[in-house]
Order: sequence, then structure tokens, then C-alpha cells
Amino acid sequence: MAGERHLAPEAVAERGAVAALQRAADFASLVAAWLAGLCVVGLTLLVLIDTAMALISRYVPSFPTGTGIGWEYSAYLMGAAFLLGSGMTLRAGLQLRVELLLSMGKGRYARMFEIFAAILGTAVTLPLAIWLAQFTHRTWSYGEVSQDSFTPLWIPQLVLTIGAAVLAFQMVARLVTAISGNAVNKPSLGAASAIE
Repeated sequence: MAGERHLAPEAVAERGAVAALQRAADFASLVAAWLAGLCVVGLTLLVLIDTAMALISRYVPSFPTGTGIGWEYSAYLMGAAFLLGSGMTLRAGLQLRVELLLSMGKGRYARMFEIFAAILGTAVTLPLAIWLAQFTHRTWSYGEVSQDSFTPLWIPQLVLTIGAAVLAFQMVARLVTAISGNAVNKPSLGAASAIE
């Protein structure tokens, strides 16, 4: 095609149903990763507030020693950050991997291992997302609340369900991408770590 002569090879390769599926999974993972970042900010603020309150209460005995919801909401925010960020972590190639297996035979078997890992990952993450959705619905229908803050438990469970669904979606897209022969990792989506 005449228009494709001016496109980079990567741009030509990123067309079709497989690329569209991967772009949709990447978009969902990116949105979830931003939400995970907000959860980490919220967690940090909550810990700082509780720490400051504990410090002030040492000098002002009538001052409360904490928010009363610090431990509970810290757990919610940590779990949410972990699951909401997992889809982007997977796509960026930052998850724990057994590189020895991937490099075995000078990389000849890497695609086979990627497909096998994606099949295994899909077999785990899809049922997890479905189970969490059912669990959240059941909690909502019973009207269960936490004992300390009386927070409706379906709210933090829904966030975990969304994170698991995004991870499952990214895993399915990874499987399809691996089978089609395209690159399964997109390192440009990952944040550089202190180790690198």
C-alpha cells in the first residue's frame, strides 16, 4: 500500500484485531496503574496523618492517637494498589520471570515459554476475576460492613475485582499477542527502578 511506505515497520505491524486487543488491554492497564498510583498517595497520606496524630497525642493527652481507620484503609489501599498496578507491570515486562528458561537454547524456546506462561496466567487470572466479582456481588447483596469503620465491604472488594479483571484482560491479550508472534512486553510502559 502506498500509505504504508511512509510508516515505520512497528506502525505497520501494529494493525489488526490482535493489535487492537492489545491496545485496549494497554489502555485499561494504564488507567488502572494511575489509580494504583493514587492509592499509594492515599496510603502515604494516611500513614503520615496517623503518625502525626500519634506524635501530637504524646504531648496533648486529649488528642486522638490516630484516625481509627488507619490500619483498615491502609490494607484496602495496599491491596488495591497491588492489583490495579499488576496489569501494567505485566505488560511492561517487570513481573518476576525465570529468565534462565527464556534464554535457554539462545532464545529459541522463548516464544514457546511465553505462550505456556500466558496460558497458565490466563487459567489463573480469569477465574480469580470471576470469583472476586461473585464475592463482591454477594457481599453487596448481604450489606456487609467492616467492624471498625462500618465501610460497606463491597467498595474495597469492587476495586480489587477491577484490578483482577484488568490483569486477566492483559493476560488474555498477552496470550493472543504471543500466539500471533508479536512482542509481549512493552518496556516503555514501565517505570525505571533504582536497580536498573
